[in-house]
Formats: sequence, C-alpha cells, structure tokens
Amino acid sequence: MRKVEFHLRIHAGKSKAAKIGLLAAALLASSFGSAYAAVNLEPINAFFNRGVSFVLKGELWQPKDEDGKPLTAIFYNGNNYLPVRALAEALKTPIDYDQENQKIYIGGKPAEKTAIFAMPMEIDNIYAILSKDAKDTLVKNKQYQEVLKIDQYGDVIFTLDRKFKRLVLDAAVISPGEHEVEFSLYNVGEAAANTALTVLEKHTVSPKDEVKRLVFNVEGLEKAKIHVQSPNLNPYIYARILDTSYFDNGDPSAGSSTRETGIK
Repeated sequence: MRKVEFHLRIHAGKSKAAKIGLLAAALLASSFGSAYAAVNLEPINAFFNRGVSFVLKGELWQPKDEDGKPLTAIFYNGNNYLPVRALAEALKTPIDYDQENQKIYIGGKPAEKTAIFAMPMEIDNIYAILSKDAKDTLVKNKQYQEVLKIDQYGDVIFTLDRKFKRLVLDAAVISPGEHEVEFSLYNVGEAAANTALTVLEKHTVSPKDEVKRLVFNVEGLEKAKIHVQSPNLNPYIYARILDTSYFDNGDPSAGSSTRETGIK
C-alpha cells in the first residue's frame, strides 16, 4: 500500500508575493511498481518546518489530514510545501486524484456528471415526492426509472459543497397540467443570509413543451434550492423532474451554448 500527499509550494525567496506551485510527493512501500518509481519519482532531502503557522482569510488555520491529525509544512530547497488537499478543502475547492492517469484535478473534473437523485437532498414531501411508480414515471410518452413529482408546488434543496458549476435539469408538465411552471434557483447556504430570498435564475416550462432541458449556474454554491410553482400561485401543476437530470462542471467540448434547449 502507499500513502500519497500533495503539497502546494510557497516560495520563500526575496519577493514579497508568494509564488505558489504544485508538487506531488509520495511515500512508497516496496510493493510499489519499480518501473513507475524509476521514471517519475526522485528522492529528495527535505524537512518538516514546524515553525510555520498559517493564516487563512485573516484567521489562524491548522491543516489536518483525513483523520484529523495536524499537518506540517515541508521545507525543501528554499520553499515551504503545503498539503494541497487540506488547503483546497479549507477554501471549499473540490479536489480529486486520478491515480490511474496520475492527474490531480483542482476545481472538479470537467466532464464528470453526478445524477440528480444521487445527490444529498432535502425534499418538501407534502407536494413533492420521489416516485418510481410506472404511472408517475411515464412522461411525454417515455418511461423513466424515477421522477420527482410536484403536483402543486415544492422545494428541493441540494448539498453541493461548491463541487459543481451546472445543474442540468430535465423537466416537463404532464396532463392534466394546464399552467406554465417556473423553476427558480436560490442560494440557501449558511453564508447566503438575506440573499437566500433572491432568485438567482428562473426558467419556465409550458404544458405544450416536450421534456425541456434547463441549465442553471450553481458555481460556488454550498447549498442550492430549486423552487417549483406556477406563477398563478396555487393551481395543480403536475410537474416532473426526470432522472436524466444531473450536476456537472460543464462540457469543455460544447463551447458556448444556450442555457435552455428542448430534448428530442
């Protein structure tokens, strides 16, 4: 087994501005592949710099590992190296390590998708209910595996932890729905305060529409709420959010695109 730590470098030279780089340092057991080690790893003489303290956004901060143990800067060749995972998590920046391809992703993997119903969420279960019932999952003559059915109004709150840039929402209004339905995005994280009452984005789905794809910008949000309701307030709306919806960090191959499209 091997334990891998990644570190950010802070330059300790004459410049007052800290120069930040990235270093991957690995501690190896004898079972680690010798071919990889020979080509990619180089031994160094470094020191734990226990005299360094950290101030993050004006407050003292102690980096810790996944077990809660304090981490110390590593001093090498005039530079201090900080644990990048601990720092990224403190800054609410997602970080992933692709061991197979030896890549570190800071800010999320660009094309990775997370299905909407696989996300941590809270649902107003009076009028909004997750359903796998065949009569509920038949939407616009297509059978889905699971839907969120909202027959009057409802809220669904997702815990994002700033890991995603987009919510790609597939939605429809089915028979006997007669009214347009608004899907509104709110920031409901702890830091939102009064802005939690401000609509960040709003998209509308008509009963005449086929399944409609709505794209919301959720970048930087810790918690996001989607409120579903007719602008006529309380009529029965028969709205459906489909299991083809997902969160992601954008599609780098798509370039600029419209925020709303129909699904065919």
